[in-house]
Amino acid sequence: MAKADIQKTVDVEKAKLFSAITRYEEYPKFVDGCTGVQVERKGPGHARVTYKVSMMRDIQYTLDHVEDEASGRVEWKLVASDSLKANTGRWILKDAGTGKTAVAYEIDIDFNFPVPGFVLSKLVKGSLPSMIEGFVKRARKAK
Repeated sequence: MAKADIQKTVDVEKAKLFSAITRYEEYPKFVDGCTGVQVERKGPGHARVTYKVSMMRDIQYTLDHVEDEASGRVEWKLVASDSLKANTGRWILKDAGTGKTAVAYEIDIDFNFPVPGFVLSKLVKGSLPSMIEGFVKRARKAK
């Protein structure tokens, strides 16, 4: 199991970043490795999303997301997967003033096939800064 978290302040408004995070159907356009997404809205603030991702191999998984724009939180948990035993995490966004947002991102993931620790660490921890930057760039493009 690999756990990772990152905290940083980014130069984009909280509402725009929240919107970029919760537009799951757009992930294949800007999230590295994401090859497909199917979104099923289960009501305001709830989404079930099936992702197709190419990491070490092609995998598919479904997450239930709970979104709370007022608190800046998006949390998820694994529903089903062909390759994962666990995938839970959260985004926490806080207004940091003058168009900036304090971002906290946490993930806890485990595969149901053997993955060497150094590979898992690189996948989870090593990709976080560039992943967050991808969301920031996407949010900046939003009108």
